[in-house]
Amino acid sequence: MTTNALLDFTDLPRFDLFQASHVAPAVTQLLEDARSTITQLEQSEAIGWDTFVVPLEAVTERLGRAWGVVGHLNAVVDTPELRAAYNENLPKVTEFWTELGQNLKLFEKYKALQASHEYTALSSARKRIVDNAVRDFRLGGAELADDKKNTFCRNSGAAGCTLDTVFRKRAGCHQCL
Repeated sequence: MTTNALLDFTDLPRFDLFQASHVAPAVTQLLEDARSTITQLEQSEAIGWDTFVVPLEAVTERLGRAWGVVGHLNAVVDTPELRAAYNENLPKVTEFWTELGQNLKLFEKYKALQASHEYTALSSARKRIVDNAVRDFRLGGAELADDKKNTFCRNSGAAGCTLDTVFRKRAGCHQCL
């Protein structure tokens, strides 16, 4: 059985073992893992660096790293199979990041951490991570009413990603066909 190179996080990305057929199963698994972790964090009362930030950062880092490999290879390898796998999974990944950026429960937890005694004891680097997360949730539309979030999504997020792909196709970018 072949190991999925996109799910190997033990060292540097395994470009030498990568296959386009790895993309869909890896994205599916990583999205399931991320959504499961997010659900657990939403339901947890614990709001601290180790109990909240670390698990969220770990699970989203894995998805980001794997998708970064796919995006990089899509830009430099250009095979029909990889292009198809990329285009098939791009909306799923974009939808996840858009939903994450608008997750009011996670946003509230970051704000609670920022207002906590633990925050004052964090290193400046960790404070910066928390501060940037709060900023990113605001910029992602987490504070918007649900109807405004839908408008925001139509004007950016997944729609913007899709429009970018359509533009590149129409501009003759062979990587997007």
